[in-house]
Amino acid sequence: MTLSTTLTIKNSSGCPIDNRGTPDYKDGQLSGSAPAASIADGASTTFKIEQKNSLSPGPEGTVTYSLETGNEKVPLSFYWDFASGPAHEEHYTGTSGSSCVTVDANPTDTSGDNHAATYTVQFHPRSPNEWDLVWALSVGLINKQLHALLYYKHQVTAPGFTQAVGNDGWSQLAVSALADPTVAVPNNQTTQMEVHLPLTTATLQYMEGGSQKTLPLSGTTVIVTLDLSQAQVTDPTQLVAKQDAKDHVQALMSAHYSVFRLFIDLTQPALFHSLRVVNTASGAAVALSQAAQSTLQGGLAGLGHMDVAYPVQASGNPASIVPTLVRERTTQYSANGDFSSVNMCMMSRGRAEPTWASRFAFNAPLGSTTNPDGTPAEAKARMLLSQDTFGEGYLRPTVLPAILQASGIPGSILRVAPLTYQCSGSRTNGNKNNGRGEWFEVNNGLDQYALGTESVVFTTQPNTSQTDRCTVSLNGMFQVDIEVSQYPLGAKDRLGTARYQQPWTGLITVKAGNDGRLVTSVDITLGKAPEPEVDKTIDGWVFNAMDALFNWTTTTPQAGILDKAQKFAANLANTFKNNASTQLDVSDCVVLPMGGAYDYSQFVFNKDGAIQVDVSFPG
Repeated sequence: MTLSTTLTIKNSSGCPIDNRGTPDYKDGQLSGSAPAASIADGASTTFKIEQKNSLSPGPEGTVTYSLETGNEKVPLSFYWDFASGPAHEEHYTGTSGSSCVTVDANPTDTSGDNHAATYTVQFHPRSPNEWDLVWALSVGLINKQLHALLYYKHQVTAPGFTQAVGNDGWSQLAVSALADPTVAVPNNQTTQMEVHLPLTTATLQYMEGGSQKTLPLSGTTVIVTLDLSQAQVTDPTQLVAKQDAKDHVQALMSAHYSVFRLFIDLTQPALFHSLRVVNTASGAAVALSQAAQSTLQGGLAGLGHMDVAYPVQASGNPASIVPTLVRERTTQYSANGDFSSVNMCMMSRGRAEPTWASRFAFNAPLGSTTNPDGTPAEAKARMLLSQDTFGEGYLRPTVLPAILQASGIPGSILRVAPLTYQCSGSRTNGNKNNGRGEWFEVNNGLDQYALGTESVVFTTQPNTSQTDRCTVSLNGMFQVDIEVSQYPLGAKDRLGTARYQQPWTGLITVKAGNDGRLVTSVDITLGKAPEPEVDKTIDGWVFNAMDALFNWTTTTPQAGILDKAQKFAANLANTFKNNASTQLDVSDCVVLPMGGAYDYSQFVFNKDGAIQVDVSFPG
């Protein structure tokens, strides 16, 4: 009899599982197909392991993968052990490198000698950093916007109005004076807002049982809970917004962006979840008959719409941090209602909306209610950015090519993990003399050739443990390799080799700047060069033949590579100091009724590893 176990790894995480390691079958052997190299979300891979022979202990082994969340790669390991012998001990376990990823191992067939088990991988996202991009608009900020719009006469609501309801000639809501409307967030993870409408002077007329009735509503507040509405902007001039905001939206639309209105629509009672009236001074409930409530719902249409925000959406697959999909979600902050928020949850680079419901669980507080110095904090907005989007939307297309360009060596960029890249480049004189390199004449009568390669390699690594800033470290090396050969009778005779290295480290720092910009700087520090690796058969004068490749003006290769590294560090610092194109402008993601973002502060890695920045808007 031969023991076997059929194993299934099921990906229920919503994330890709890839980077399979080489399976270790130990005393077992594979029967049929090997486990897949990668497992897409919702897919699975199945493979069968058999006892190698009757004397082996039985199928035992492991296979490893990694799961990518958007901010990190989480290592996964799957272990199986089905022992021969009378007890037939059996163990299946799965482990992950993060508490947000779990692996459940369950035997599915335990009869006979051919068993089976399934490993199920699940991901428990830590909001908000599993979204590509989130703009969290605080309730305090939204209320300031509503007040400012009224103050500047760009009215969300008329100071007084009369709205007829039905065709009976009597039913109406007449409001002579209305204080500033405000909003609140009643629940987490919904699209609902609570609107507070303080009626200073108002009267409700309604029909009940065939009789005309009147209900005074002066000194009361109408509280409506309803779903937020969204519609695409077609004519910015018709927005209930300040002119600066209209101009900003018009400019975005002229640049072929789609702009949407996120608004509170009081003209559609079908959107209402609840309506109640309270005494403004005491908070005591005001009783309404069904007829009165129905008429009041219809009368609120006189208030029209209240615009909350204008999120922007790009088409296609932009190379910058611009959303290609926007969904709204709420966060309730019970400690201070002003810090509850409406969140613009976004995906970028043409990526689809996440399909698993828990990814919508954006329930982290917007921020503390005090500043670091202890002063009261203002409820503003906050932008949260995943490492992956920051890397793919900014670091890779903008910063890393500038570093390679400053090195003077053409190269390529390989993504290893979120914000972790390997960059390498080289150039050689191998295109000369049929691949032999630079020719030079020597006294022994044989032609000799110097084949040289100049290379640079560096890696990036986010410093997520520094939660007071946003930095990405660099670790790099310049290297020169030289091979001197002669070719008697056409056969290669290698005379010697030399290698020179210059290590360096660096730091990419992204800070908040004015005018809705994020400013990047790059600092390079040269390390101590190791001793050159030089064959004694190579004479120093041979290196003069390499000047055409390396543009050396010094007398020794080690001095040449040091000089190059010094110029690289200086050029790179100036590139990011003087080149405005290396600044990242994300203010086009969201416009508010009073205008676009004008100031960023506190651009940092947060404790969850996502990037966050506090944003100020007019109003």
